[in-house]
Amino acid sequence: MRRKLLLVLLAIISLGCFADSQPTNSERKVNLFVYNGMLFSIQHFESVSSQNNTVEFCGWTNKTDLSTDAKKDEILADAQYNAIRKVGEVTIPETVQAAVTYNGLLQGNATYKIIMLRANLFRAADSGVTSQITKITIPKTVQHIESRCFDECVNMTEFVIEGASDGTSQLKEIDSHAFLNCKKLASISLPNSVTYLGDDVPSSIEGGVFEGCEAFTSFTFPSSYASSNVSSFTFKNCKNLATINWNGYNPKRLNNSAFWGCEKITWSQVPLSVEELGADCFAYCSSLTSVDLKDIKKMDTEVFRNTPLVSVEWPAVITEIPAGTFLSCTSLTSITGVPGQSGAWDNITKIGADAFNECQALTTITLPNSLKTLDAQAFRSCWNLKNVEYGNQLETIGEGAFRDNINGFEKFYFKGSVKNVGSYAFANGKLTCVHLKGDMTMGDYVFQNNKSLKYVEFPATSNASEPLTKVTEGMFQGCTSLPFITLPTTLKEVKTLGFDGCSSLKYVNILADSPAILGANAFPTTAGVYVKPSKISAYQANAAWNAYSPKDTYEQTLATKYASFDHDFPVSFVAKNGYEALEAYVGPSTYRVTQPTKVQKILKMVKVTSTTANEGVLLKGEVGRTYTYQIAEVDPGLYAGNCIIGVREDTTLVQTEADGKSNWVLQPDHKLHLVSNGTIKSGRAYVHETNDGDTSFGAKGIYLSFALNEENNTTGIDKVENKKDDEENVYYTLSGVRVINPTEKGVYIKNGKKVIIR
Repeated sequence: MRRKLLLVLLAIISLGCFADSQPTNSERKVNLFVYNGMLFSIQHFESVSSQNNTVEFCGWTNKTDLSTDAKKDEILADAQYNAIRKVGEVTIPETVQAAVTYNGLLQGNATYKIIMLRANLFRAADSGVTSQITKITIPKTVQHIESRCFDECVNMTEFVIEGASDGTSQLKEIDSHAFLNCKKLASISLPNSVTYLGDDVPSSIEGGVFEGCEAFTSFTFPSSYASSNVSSFTFKNCKNLATINWNGYNPKRLNNSAFWGCEKITWSQVPLSVEELGADCFAYCSSLTSVDLKDIKKMDTEVFRNTPLVSVEWPAVITEIPAGTFLSCTSLTSITGVPGQSGAWDNITKIGADAFNECQALTTITLPNSLKTLDAQAFRSCWNLKNVEYGNQLETIGEGAFRDNINGFEKFYFKGSVKNVGSYAFANGKLTCVHLKGDMTMGDYVFQNNKSLKYVEFPATSNASEPLTKVTEGMFQGCTSLPFITLPTTLKEVKTLGFDGCSSLKYVNILADSPAILGANAFPTTAGVYVKPSKISAYQANAAWNAYSPKDTYEQTLATKYASFDHDFPVSFVAKNGYEALEAYVGPSTYRVTQPTKVQKILKMVKVTSTTANEGVLLKGEVGRTYTYQIAEVDPGLYAGNCIIGVREDTTLVQTEADGKSNWVLQPDHKLHLVSNGTIKSGRAYVHETNDGDTSFGAKGIYLSFALNEENNTTGIDKVENKKDDEENVYYTLSGVRVINPTEKGVYIKNGKKVIIR
């Protein structure tokens, strides 16, 4: 019997380790007593005469029956019930004197110090009651305030700790969420004896001692506090907290959500000792416009979520931007490396999920050179992100990475390093051009609802050689401006809804010899499918493809006498279906004609019957007449020296480029005119030639001179007006320009005959 009593006593004494093991109801019930309408649980008993007897304060009750465990449970519940419903000012006594039964034995009258306040004692949260307590005073003997003790005492404006100012208070430990949502408590003066303010383990959720204390404007840490970490949620939703007096406290880490929702906190309140930032640490801090991260060595997820940061300098030591770091930072315009830190920014290998989601002020970003992984939604809803540059190591673009960039970038080039593109990666964007590459795993609906998309380059349709074999489900669904698509020789499958809803899609150009597997609603019913002439029977024999009435011949009606032309597949200009072949010309060279008032460049033209993909040509024909051409069975390759440059996307031209040449565009007068700034449309061509004329004399255009290879066949002049046969020194260009004693090499007309000056 004595041994059993000793074990019980040791168990009770062990409760002195408050922060790690505050009493449970089972432990409280061992030695409960009621005195003067108050309920207590003995924590330590030495003797009737000792001054070291201690109790936990458990509330107020009129019940006295402690005969059974059930009665004890009832009285514990009643004591808490009454505490929650206290009104006005509440004072906890310092000591209580009573004759009580301890471990089954009646003890004489003894004094007990109140050293603990029961967990959840005044907790109005989830009780259905609005606390009416306005002030609480606790005695200097209290050493431990247990978890959620004052949770949602929403009308408490004052909390007094006796002895806090004169050093006599013995308070050491305040447990998790002790003052949670004490919304009107404007301040609290902690004694310089406190060593524990909630669990400081980084992953722990047992913090939040002052969470929701909305009226706090300032806080001073006790000089006795020396934890390495500020506990999670400590000041979460302290909306008016603007000043922290660290009072010699030098934490290394701010744990999860430590300042979440502190609307007046700025980076100036963060001590220089801090090296680590926990998840959501400064989320929703609406005054946090700038940060200094040069000494930060570790960062968890969503640290700066929903803050008004404008620009950020990233430290070199952190090589990954964690998930959600800048989620909904709608004012963020730039992010670079910390100046002077070698490799800062460029050594980042991963940008986590949602890292920049909803950064709507971000207009341009240069991604780190070492970046390999861009996780899901990383730049989703960056509505105004118009320019993205990335290095040669990016391998993965995650699901929805650039989704919903509704005013964003118009072009995207997939570099050779990219291997995986997630579903919806570019959905709901403003892309006008996409340049794909081979050897990529593509998710579904990657480019869905890019309503401005006009050009898509597949590998193996032009100059690219790496194969891409599949159009994934819904890959281009809803791209309503896409006029044509050329699918590569390697195509094996077009999945369901691949081009569904592409209402402008008129030409589907198929280069593959064998019909690919075709899913339901792969193309709109209005699309025309075109294949190589030698493969038309194979496509007609395939029921899925034959539903689109495949053709082997294109018909083109000219709207002007001359036109520029470019396709992203090899073309043969042939007569078919009762129509003539398109007349197509390349321009291998130019020559100059010198006159007293100006220098005129003339473009020599050579007729061709086929062109390779992306080779520019000029067309000649009659306005309103229909001509024909086909996909070439054999690629003829580039014509040597052709200076006509085709474009597969709307292209802005500038007058002078690094190679000293300028750009010339076909105009309604059938001449190629020099352009300073202008846009040439997809599928057209321009001439890239040296502008070596004297522009002060008005050298403006290149005449279209069609010089065929046959020596006796010269075209380009129908007649020469007012020529003088007897003037030996008068020549005419093939466009009818009168020249005196020409010195430039080229073809001229003299006395009605062709003359070649070499």
